[in-house]
Amino acid sequence: MKEKIKIIVAFILGVILTGTTVYAATIISSINVGYSNESSKLVADNVQDAIDEVYDKSFSKTPIAAYEYSEEDPKCINGEEKTCVKTDCYKKGKTCKQGTVIKYYVNDSEFHYFYVLRDDGTTITMQQRENTIRNIPWHAGEKDNSKGPTTVLPALEQATSTWVNVNVIEYEPGVTTLYENAYTGCSTTEDYKITCDTNTYTSSILGKRKARARMITVLEASSTGCSVNKEGSCPDWMHNYLNLSKNYGGSYNNDTVNENGVYDYHYWTMSAISSNPVKAWYVSTSGSIGYGNDYFSITENHNGARAVVEITKS
Repeated sequence: MKEKIKIIVAFILGVILTGTTVYAATIISSINVGYSNESSKLVADNVQDAIDEVYDKSFSKTPIAAYEYSEEDPKCINGEEKTCVKTDCYKKGKTCKQGTVIKYYVNDSEFHYFYVLRDDGTTITMQQRENTIRNIPWHAGEKDNSKGPTTVLPALEQATSTWVNVNVIEYEPGVTTLYENAYTGCSTTEDYKITCDTNTYTSSILGKRKARARMITVLEASSTGCSVNKEGSCPDWMHNYLNLSKNYGGSYNNDTVNENGVYDYHYWTMSAISSNPVKAWYVSTSGSIGYGNDYFSITENHNGARAVVEITKS
């Protein structure tokens, strides 16, 4: 396939060749064809190299790259450090560890960094490195979490609607198991263990979902090591890119505020607090799972949301 594409490129390249008078019955080596790079803006100084260069620029954009996450030397936390070590764990027959950094083109022109939540050998489930949408309530109406994340979830789906290179996720809140179980309402025990055993909201309220992205559940967040109200229990990659994250062991502070001077301190999960109608679970800037006071109730806009997407291994 690559060679067929290069043949097409060779014909396109003909418009920038100098002295191109013939493509005759005689086969001429591309290296010997007259060519000048003065007007082409290419580095190559012969036709064959120019064909390769145009191909590389136009057709061979790598849709995915993966890096081994490391908080130790050599560090690779955000995926952009020069010390990052590449891995091909995203290929079939291999498995990416939780936290692996994935650079992925979500469409033909837009890429984002993600972290692996799970890899079952066929599908990789991963969460965006930073908040996809910011400063948004979980539910902007009355303080009633039985309505579900009716504000934040549709906004996240809209923001990721052009991500055609990730799988479409279909699920029914309260029915479809997203991780461990399907329950949308969760509580914590006296020893801060999270239990999800009731449906605070269901698809009868929120409807069946079909979108390119969803939000993380509190059980998924817990699977990474995050504990309830235990600062720094989350790995760095779970709470970076939030305001003041560096104060709690993270490696990045997001000092950008919206027009109302509101920071994103946390990001929402899909899970409601089953014992309190004004609260939902979130991942905190302090590196823990939280539910907070009324300042962070479901109607307030101090939190954002991070896209959880799925890709199929090839």
